Amino acid sequence: MPSTLDPGDRKLLLIASTILILMIAATVALAPPKDEQEGQGIPSTYSTTTNGAQAAYLLLQQLGYQSTRWESPPSELPSDAQGKILILAGPFNFPDKKEREDLLRFVRSGGWIIYAGNFPFLFLESGAVEPPSFPDASNPKEEIYPAVAASPFTQSSSKITMLARNRWVSTDGAQVPLYGKPDAPVVVTWRLEKGRILWWAAPTPLTNSGITRDGNLPFFLGCIQALKPGASPADTTVLWDEYFHGYRGSLWDYFRETTVPWAAFQLALVAVFVLLAFARRSGPLYAPAVVSRLSPLEFVDTLGDLYRRANAGSAAVRVAYQRFRMQLVRRLALAPSISNAQLDAAVRERLGWKQPGLMDTLQRAERTSHERDVSSSEALKIVQALEHYEVLFGLKTRLNQEKH
Repeated sequence: MPSTLDPGDRKLLLIASTILILMIAATVALAPPKDEQEGQGIPSTYSTTTNGAQAAYLLLQQLGYQSTRWESPPSELPSDAQGKILILAGPFNFPDKKEREDLLRFVRSGGWIIYAGNFPFLFLESGAVEPPSFPDASNPKEEIYPAVAASPFTQSSSKITMLARNRWVSTDGAQVPLYGKPDAPVVVTWRLEKGRILWWAAPTPLTNSGITRDGNLPFFLGCIQALKPGASPADTTVLWDEYFHGYRGSLWDYFRETTVPWAAFQLALVAVFVLLAFARRSGPLYAPAVVSRLSPLEFVDTLGDLYRRANAGSAAVRVAYQRFRMQLVRRLALAPSISNAQLDAAVRERLGWKQPGLMDTLQRAERTSHERDVSSSEALKIVQALEHYEVLFGLKTRLNQEKH
């Protein structure tokens, strides 16, 4: 059975199929690992998976703390930060300079930040971390880390269990190691003006599975209670950051971090190809305009192209000048060899012409007809002037008069 597609439709279909295949391949290649899809690898308070943080979030609410999600930019953090603690658990979006300054402003005004994860210097402007030096450091496992300093953060738990990929590298001596080894701790803390920062190598102590590990729950609650020792839980506000997890407070901000925009782009592209294919078959049909080879202006256009290519402006002036003189001397019954001055005088005497300019036009035409390099604009002006005198002297009629 012969194909019903013409070559144009077949080409369009091949292009659309190729683009679709390339987009599918790019989606497969760029898709995040399975354990990172749908928040499974993110300690988010919305996630009930093993790596989520919904259990700790709800636990604080049940204990009476003001445990709330924070989906706004750091610029909207409360200026009165006393009694407030912000938990940055495994953020995967990095802040810009302004957002980092807002986080530090929150701490300097009395707030606390628990930062659990890698790249603390991107959020806190301090903190160098590096992976451990043992052979299987690239594939870490949960380990038990003992407390290395007596402090309100360690008094409720002498050890914690953590899946730590990095160790803290002391920079300016302000950081106090809390758990791990003194020279390679996994938990440190330091003051920043009125506030305090705690760094955890991993968010394990607050994840849904990690909070049940040995020592993690007392340690997590001890960090929260140390903000206001002896105070009622209702006086402590715990802000769980979701802004740097991709939840930006609006529906679009949420979907922007998913594959929805990419899918919408693919659907829009397919729709464009469908509309193009439909328009080619269903649109109105127009016969292409064909210029007749018998057009009266074809000779004029061809002759004009020849003059323009040969730069023969002087030839065009010479033809118009000679035709004008021939018609004028014939009208006045004069000898063809008469000079321009005599011709101008005869026109004034016999035709009663009183206006100036004819002599100048004749002299310009005669001079230009013998020159080599004459611009097209100059030649056009002289030819138009001669034709204008032809009409004035009755040597020819205007175009609209000829039609009548």
